[in-house]
Amino acid sequence: MSTVEPEKRIWEREFFSGTAQELHEAEMPPARRLVRLNSLTRPAVVLGSAQRAQPAWVNAVEQSGIDLARRRSGGGAVWLAPGEQCWIDLWLPASDPLWISDVAQSSWWLGECWAQALTTLAGHTTASAAGATTLQAAAPQVHTGPLLDREFAQIACFAGLGSGEVTVNQRKVVGISQRRSRLGARFQCVVYIQWDPEPLLAVLESTEKQTDEGAHRREQSAGVSTTGGSSGLGSVLRTRVQAAGIAPGSAHVPVERRVFDALVASLPQ
Repeated sequence: MSTVEPEKRIWEREFFSGTAQELHEAEMPPARRLVRLNSLTRPAVVLGSAQRAQPAWVNAVEQSGIDLARRRSGGGAVWLAPGEQCWIDLWLPASDPLWISDVAQSSWWLGECWAQALTTLAGHTTASAAGATTLQAAAPQVHTGPLLDREFAQIACFAGLGSGEVTVNQRKVVGISQRRSRLGARFQCVVYIQWDPEPLLAVLESTEKQTDEGAHRREQSAGVSTTGGSSGLGSVLRTRVQAAGIAPGSAHVPVERRVFDALVASLPQ
């Protein structure tokens, strides 16, 4: 009696290069799986879909010579710069077996893939990058609970910890956001190769000081400072986030490509 093997679903691969806004606006095919490596040509602060771009924010990025972009997925601001992160987008059709209707659980599978990819890369990690620790020190953990530090996460994505995101030594390593429609979901993932919160904080602090009248009320009610104080946003970004600690790539295989290949190898077929 013959058996029929389940049909394998292939992940198509794409490699895009451009500004943050160009890469966020690039469409993804609705009917098939796709994984895309995005390479930046200019540094940028990327706002979440619901974040307001205040004049002070625009002035701050213009004075710094960086771009201000907006993504279609939710969450807070993200700092992106050429060579400082691995930014990967995945498209999953709504008809795919991996599709989960419950948004709270919909990215768990992807977090597990990231944990496997980081474990694969752990043998090649190094503490040479600022803020990095070896992944061998602790196994990557996938967060499956509710969003932590929601108020901070609405300001800066990596200041919170969402469902499916990955930590090492209780510090966030993989950030995931998603945009869902009736056609499918676009998952946007960032892993920092180098992590320096100061460029992002410089913009956030200038905006908070000049435009956010609610900052003082938040500080009073929560007993914290949202403008980089010892217990505020700056402290969170400096102490609860780390680079993946992956060894530098070579001229033939850049580190972003090594991370991309490790993730692709971990994706279910």
